[in-house]
Formats: sequence, C-alpha cells, structure tokens
Amino acid sequence: MGDSEDDRTYGTAPRDAPVTRADLERAIRSLHTHDMLIRDQLIQLAAQVVALTDELTRRLDGVEPQPAPPQTPAQVMPMTIENAVALTTPEVLVRVRASDARYDAGVSFAMDDTGDKYEATPSTPPCAELIPICHARCCKLRFALSTQDLDEGIIRWDYGRPYMIRQRSSDERCVHNDPETRFCTVHAVRPKICRTYHCQDDKRIWTDYEARIPAPEPFPSVPEREFDLMERARVRSQAMWQEHHAITESYAEQDPRRGPKIG
Repeated sequence: MGDSEDDRTYGTAPRDAPVTRADLERAIRSLHTHDMLIRDQLIQLAAQVVALTDELTRRLDGVEPQPAPPQTPAQVMPMTIENAVALTTPEVLVRVRASDARYDAGVSFAMDDTGDKYEATPSTPPCAELIPICHARCCKLRFALSTQDLDEGIIRWDYGRPYMIRQRSSDERCVHNDPETRFCTVHAVRPKICRTYHCQDDKRIWTDYEARIPAPEPFPSVPEREFDLMERARVRSQAMWQEHHAITESYAEQDPRRGPKIG
C-alpha cells in the first residue's frame, strides 16, 4: 500500500530521483563563480608578487633611497618595503589584469553584462529578405550570454565554454536556429546581442551588403579590432560578481513539494 499524501514529508526526494536541468545548471554556475573568485584572488596575489619583486630589485640595484611619492601630511608613512609594495600594487594589478584578459580571451569565463535585454533598442535588419541568401550565417557567431539569459533557463549555453551560446556540430549554428527555415525559434527571449546586432557592416557575413553578396565560406579572416583590455577585464569582473550575486541570493526551490515517507 502506497504512502498517503499526509504521510509524506516536505522537501525530500527519492535517492534515485533525476536531477533537473535547472538544478544541474545552478550547480555548474556556482562552481564557475567560485573558480573565477579564486582566479581573481590569484591575480591580485600575482600583482603583489610582481610589485614586491620590482621593489626588491630596485633596492638591491642601489637605486634606493628615492624620494617618496607626493603625499599629504596625513598620508606620510615610512617607505618600508611593505608600504612601497602597497603603493605600487594597484598599478601593477592593472597590468596583470590586462595581460590576463589578452591571453585568456574569455575561454574560462565569458559573460555579457550590458544591461536588461528587454530594454535594448533592437536593430531592424530585413531578415525575411536576407536569410534565404545568407542562410542565417550570423547564427554561427559565438557570443556570451548574460545572467538574465541563464536565469530564464531558455537560451542554452555550452557547458564546456561557459557561458557561450550553445551550437550544433552538424551546421555550426546556434541550437535555437531552425535547420529548415533558418529562423530563430526563441526570438521573443533572444539574447541582447541578437537584439542589437546588424550584419550590414560585418565582413564575415557579407562581401557586399547592398548587392546582397554573401562572404565566402568559411568566415573570411577579419583583422581583430582594437579593444581596451582593461575594459574587457572590468566587464568580466563585473559580470562575475553579478553572476555570484544571482546564485547566492536565489533559492534552490520555488514551491513546497512532498517526497516519500521517511521511516
């Protein structure tokens, strides 16, 4: 005879109960945020080590003593090694973060942090006219999702490259792209970059946009645009803390649920 509804306990589940995708992704996202927090702490430690090495080298080379940096009377402090390192570490940290942004390029962690996607002004490319010609080549582009996308749980991301859009190996397109019509199947909740992107000036898509001449396959080599490494590092750091907040301030359960009887 099975357990009655009143006999079952709240918040429990059978040991072999399947894990939902929401629970799995919550766990993975938590691991990623802790990994990035450790990475950030290591970067700060690296900056201190570099600053210490520079200061010791300067002193051992006989450059010391040097005038202390300009300070107000309230800030005057002896130029001990510790104080010298404390003064120079922020500048060194900027260089270390820039170096990390250059060589990591978001491989270990990438996330969009450009605001509410539903408040963005959408671009208006004539997709109905273009897709029969370009076959939605823009859906081959890789980009990072936002915490907003992850919380909604509709847009899929690549577990091996957090938090990049998930793509198919069969045609290299976004998993939400219809393989027959080539139109987006999640258009109403599409990521912000999909809302604001226009292919008009993208040479990976068009050789001549006005003449409707697609670029050759595969994507042509396009020189990388100059970018501000520190801005990339800042955005990634800000996105990391936003994701950390979204995980730690949320709840694992939404509604009460009963599981099997205990004992």
